Amino acid sequence: MNDPKIDQMIVDMSLYQCLECGKCTASCPRRLSGKEYSPRLLAHKVISEREDEAYIENSVWECLTCGVCRERCPSGVDFNRFILEMRTLLAKTKGMKGYRAHDGAIHSWMRMMTAPHLKQNRLDWPDAGIKVASSGEVAFFTGCAPYFNVFFAGIDVDTLSIARDSVRLLNFLDIKPVLLPNERCCGHDLLWSGDIENFEALCRLNYASFRDAGVKEIIVSCPECFQVLSEHMPRIIPGFDIRVTLLLDLLQREMQPGSTAFRPLKRKVTYQDPCRLGRMLNRYAGPRDLLGLIPEMEFREMEHSGRGALCCGNCGFINCDASSKQIQVQRLSEARATGADLLVTACPKCMIHLTCTIRDPLMQGKKIQMEIRDLVSVLADQIA
Repeated sequence: MNDPKIDQMIVDMSLYQCLECGKCTASCPRRLSGKEYSPRLLAHKVISEREDEAYIENSVWECLTCGVCRERCPSGVDFNRFILEMRTLLAKTKGMKGYRAHDGAIHSWMRMMTAPHLKQNRLDWPDAGIKVASSGEVAFFTGCAPYFNVFFAGIDVDTLSIARDSVRLLNFLDIKPVLLPNERCCGHDLLWSGDIENFEALCRLNYASFRDAGVKEIIVSCPECFQVLSEHMPRIIPGFDIRVTLLLDLLQREMQPGSTAFRPLKRKVTYQDPCRLGRMLNRYAGPRDLLGLIPEMEFREMEHSGRGALCCGNCGFINCDASSKQIQVQRLSEARATGADLLVTACPKCMIHLTCTIRDPLMQGKKIQMEIRDLVSVLADQIA
């Protein structure tokens, strides 16, 4: 492993500044779930014992990329970016792809979307209750919601409801967005599995679709899609000139206290901070402020919340294993311990992964059963 690219990664991601204090490992959800994984030891191996290739290669793919290690690091080591760059290098030089959940089916359909002349039927979900435009400068990015809805039908996860409710909220703000028939997946999971070639292909195809439709602003409800379109796509597309807006940011600006009437919701609610929305995009207060607009709702914070929140146990549909399940059980147990009867999140994958554990027949003896909904759906249902 004497690749000069790794030497440059060590410098660029500040690995030399690692104090080996162990705060990263002590807070890592994989480690706390009993997995033999240590961010601190991986950094040490890459710097000083690079001949231990088996350990390094395995550890690079064990990471959840939840970002809690970077949050706790007193030296500013950018561990998430290091994992991303290492996966890209290992995928390119050794063909490594990590353990992909569902036999890699989700990554496969993302690669299928790189076909330039692909014909999709992805616009049959808007119902009579929402208004969309056939042309215009503002578009809503649906992402993989139509595909997730079919793939995870067996566990009763309705990701298309998030898309419908997102458009309902935009309509409430007098925005009638364009839906693009040839939109592709944002490519988040390909990026984080090291498949940079196909990820970049999706970026170019999506940008061409936006440009050809005359779109000047893309509104996104999924945190992963927002991060890709706002941070990664501009690095791939020279002269990227499209505004990318996170729906929750838009709602927070427009729905100030007293400006929007919501119906009361007499429920006890807790909130799951998605890793991409929280630690990577620093959106903590916004979702809570929006929930606070709903009258008679009782909000209860979990033991681990905000910057210290536990992730949903999976990222990019990699490493869905017993360790992931244990993290999910712990998170759901924390949610139940608040006394809440509704768990709200703001990421479709958090909803998928946590619901999967609730529906798991092997988990029926555990007290983790509760309703899970996306924040935009909760808001859309309570608009007076």
